[in-house]
Amino acid sequence: MHAAPRFLSVVVVCAVTFGPSVSAIAQTDPTKLTGLTIDDSQAELKGEWTSSTSTRGYLGESYFHDMATGKGEKSAKYTFRVPVAGDYYVMIAYTPGSNRAPKVPVTVESIDGKSTVFLNQAQAPQLGTGFQPVGQFSFSDTADSTVLIETTGTTQHVIVDGIRLLSTAEFKTAEKDEKTARPVVKKPAKKQPPKPKPKPPEFTRNPAKTTFQQITSKQFDALLAGPKTPKLEAVSDVTFLRRVSLDLVGRQPSLEEYQSFLASQSSDRRDQTIERLLASESFGQNWGNYWSDVIGARQAEPQLTYLNYTSFRGWLADGFNTGTGWDEMAFRMITAIGRVGDGPQGAFIGFHQGERNKLAGESARVFLGLKIGCAQCHDHPFVDMPQETFHGMAAFFARTKVKLPWNDSDSIEISSSDKGEHKMPGAKSEMLPTVYRGKELDLGLSDQERRKKLADWLVSGDNPFFARSFVNHIQSRLMGRGFFHPVDDLGESIKPLNPEAHDALAAHFVSSDFDVKSLFRLLVSTQTYQSERQAEAVVVTGFTGATPKKLRGDEVFDSLVAAIELPNIDTKVEASTDKTRFPPPPKTTRDLVNEAFGFDPSTKDELLTRTMKQAIFLMNNDQLHRQIDASPDSDTVLSRLIRKELDNDVVIDALYARVLTREPTDAERAIVLKHVESNKNRGEGFEDILWSLLNSAEFTTRK
Repeated sequence: MHAAPRFLSVVVVCAVTFGPSVSAIAQTDPTKLTGLTIDDSQAELKGEWTSSTSTRGYLGESYFHDMATGKGEKSAKYTFRVPVAGDYYVMIAYTPGSNRAPKVPVTVESIDGKSTVFLNQAQAPQLGTGFQPVGQFSFSDTADSTVLIETTGTTQHVIVDGIRLLSTAEFKTAEKDEKTARPVVKKPAKKQPPKPKPKPPEFTRNPAKTTFQQITSKQFDALLAGPKTPKLEAVSDVTFLRRVSLDLVGRQPSLEEYQSFLASQSSDRRDQTIERLLASESFGQNWGNYWSDVIGARQAEPQLTYLNYTSFRGWLADGFNTGTGWDEMAFRMITAIGRVGDGPQGAFIGFHQGERNKLAGESARVFLGLKIGCAQCHDHPFVDMPQETFHGMAAFFARTKVKLPWNDSDSIEISSSDKGEHKMPGAKSEMLPTVYRGKELDLGLSDQERRKKLADWLVSGDNPFFARSFVNHIQSRLMGRGFFHPVDDLGESIKPLNPEAHDALAAHFVSSDFDVKSLFRLLVSTQTYQSERQAEAVVVTGFTGATPKKLRGDEVFDSLVAAIELPNIDTKVEASTDKTRFPPPPKTTRDLVNEAFGFDPSTKDELLTRTMKQAIFLMNNDQLHRQIDASPDSDTVLSRLIRKELDNDVVIDALYARVLTREPTDAERAIVLKHVESNKNRGEGFEDILWSLLNSAEFTTRK
């Protein structure tokens, strides 16, 4: 009777230290090893494996890895026969690494049958030649035996490099002769209590020294109207409905919302619509998308890490929807610490990689509307801004640290260094942290102290730029033009339009405790916003109606969802290969629309043009075409509509309402009817009409 297999512990939980590193050895020659050694080149591989020499210390010419894909479909089988029957230690060769699977199933078929053990390939092998024993087994010299390495149940990379069988005497010799890189096992140290995770500072809204007053929509209208402003004429109800829906929730109204609005007999149905949209979750999502684009549009992605703004957008949306003040949101972005996945507000610091010069320039541009970047390398050429202005701001981030993981932006870690100061290029002295044209701070302050002091000053009601920057963005988006143009430059070189109205709107925002919904309610309730655009949109010191705006990428996608129920489909994750170790993340339909129609919201309107990529997407995109299909089995909006309605006029009205939120003109109706009636296939005729409406400039423009 043969003895039962005796298993060695594979998962070591105590602390280890190493002598000369295994990775220092480029290769191990299998012909120079004692015992029976079988290289991976002799294994029977099932599934697609990738040969590699990336991690040194492998057996023979190379090793194989499974690319962390096709789990359960891949395996490596070694078949052998021992020279003399008896007990042998079975050893597995692999190159360790942090991306290796910690629980790889290894099945040994011996005289006693099949036994499965688990191998931790994230941990260094016991022998310096790269082998880890998995147990002692009894083998016959008259029949074949096998060792099977599988990928079932693993999530990380599985390595196949070779196996080795040693008798008891050979194993003892190998332990002695091949111990140069063997881990030295220490007694586990007493568990120390984990260090408490650093917490960001608490936000406290300090009362402004200046007294600010809130204003009404009528008061703001009076401020917007210049001496030469022509009389305002209100837009039609349906034009208002589409305008305010796009501006507040980022899409045109649904057919149901359109019909409900027209059916309402209430004299204040516009006000009711405003309140309904402000209460919608889509309000926060729309403006979370907007500010995420403002912050991220000019941020280049770091190498090996694709930045995922999904959590950050959700955090912004939640703040806007729940009434969190913009001052508190900005404060939390500037003072964030810890893992971005645990605190999405950390995306501002983390996605800028903690780089002090980037953070100095973008903090001023995004939150203050000040472009100080020109003073990074030299004094500003056009305004009174010495180079010290920029580097005084950069000094606030001198001790901010950011650790970038591979290909997982949620795992970006923001921490603080205990020391470090900032120097201006070419200067010997260290820069004192200094707010824009403000008071200098002392050196030696901690990272958290610096960033809190910066954030407190930044969001203060007494800061002449913070509130004015935010309301300038919103005024520009809603009215078609801000008080300052471009929207992110409130500097001395720009002549503002109607500074009195600008100051009054900013004062209202401060007085409301930076309540974003209060600001929107004020603006969209004005007669100016709800009026027809005049021939000359901006007249001297006044505003006359909301000028047209191109829809942002998210607004185009959400409008396509409202119009034709366009689904947001994920593409498949690409497999990792030797050439592309970190393939880009899969793109959703929303991503594709954003690639075509997205833009930096701070860009001047006159620089935004209709592109070939946008035209091709609307004309030729396969997924969009599937949603225009009128065939009975397609179950699209159009298919259901033409099956239900035999009256072509009713179908025409429904399509115009869905896509453009209006009725067709008499001329349009005549053209559409003529086309549909001349087409042998009614469905195909209406497919052409729907396709044409979606491809119109009107669909991608907010009037």
